[in-house]
Amino acid sequence: MIRKTEKSSYYISVGVLIQLMQYLSSMKVDTNKLLRSVGIEPDILELPDERVLIEKYIMLEDAAARAAKDPWLGLHMGQIMEAGNWTILGYMMMNCKTIGEAFRKYAKYSDIIGNLIKGDTFTDMDTMTICLTVPEDVPVISRHCYEGYLSSLVCLARTLSGEKINPVEVGFTFSEPDSVEEYQKVFGSSVLFNQTQNYMVLDKKIGDIPVSLPNENLLVYFENYAKEFLAEVVDIQNVTYQVKKLLLSYMDNENLTIQMIAKELSMSVRTLQTRLKNDGTEFSILMRYTKEELAKKYLRENYTIEDITYLLGFSDSSAFRKAFKKWVGLTPKEYREKLKKGSLCI
Repeated sequence: MIRKTEKSSYYISVGVLIQLMQYLSSMKVDTNKLLRSVGIEPDILELPDERVLIEKYIMLEDAAARAAKDPWLGLHMGQIMEAGNWTILGYMMMNCKTIGEAFRKYAKYSDIIGNLIKGDTFTDMDTMTICLTVPEDVPVISRHCYEGYLSSLVCLARTLSGEKINPVEVGFTFSEPDSVEEYQKVFGSSVLFNQTQNYMVLDKKIGDIPVSLPNENLLVYFENYAKEFLAEVVDIQNVTYQVKKLLLSYMDNENLTIQMIAKELSMSVRTLQTRLKNDGTEFSILMRYTKEELAKKYLRENYTIEDITYLLGFSDSSAFRKAFKKWVGLTPKEYREKLKKGSLCI
């Protein structure tokens, strides 16, 4: 099992990162320095289809708000939104016939720009609602993320149509800030706080507003491209899952290597490393935490140290004890004693 502090299955596209950097540049912030401060190399901006782990992006947003001295970072970042910031998804939306169709494409293909926040669309007799949802196991998300998504959607709808589109109502789950003036400027509508969901309600007629200069052939092209892109992302995630399964199968092999796993998956070591990297992890991290979690499991189940040493592929028990102390900060004996006392969270 991988710790979320080291590896997450949630990400955001570099295209969104570029949008944030464009706003910060307009605020005279040293973006290269800021990126490096959270462990992101600036040259990743040259690869808009790449992905950034969500933990790093959340850290970056908080650092960006401080650097720009802008408590409304998400709102303002959204107002410089361009279709290209959302790469394939943005180009697809700009070639839809109507704003309503563009929003439906956003809901269907939002994983392209990140799989943390999803946008679901609902329509009734008079309104169209976009609700932002997140999985239950996500890390804590700052309000900048939600504000940025809804602000970007409004800005993009205005850009694509050339019309002054305002929602009927916008709602956020977080508490009402001291001032709501910026929200009203951005959305031009009623903004509510302490809601059960993050959402935006629009007049249903807005869905019929035509997009300027749509191209049906380009829409088909980009939608096919989007499907291929998402299929590749799923494949990458499946590769990580397959690696973890193989590690469990071969863990008792003292000579277990990435070369062995790559051969089992019928791919080169370089391809495997690239796919794991794209999924936000690497072979050594998967190996380490698989061994750590198995070691804890075996200690809880009262396996002998000798048995655990063999099952985890260590050369001798002293090597296992040394590794376990490095992972957990306790010796195997100390770990078991704390388990017996009930003073250890497992």
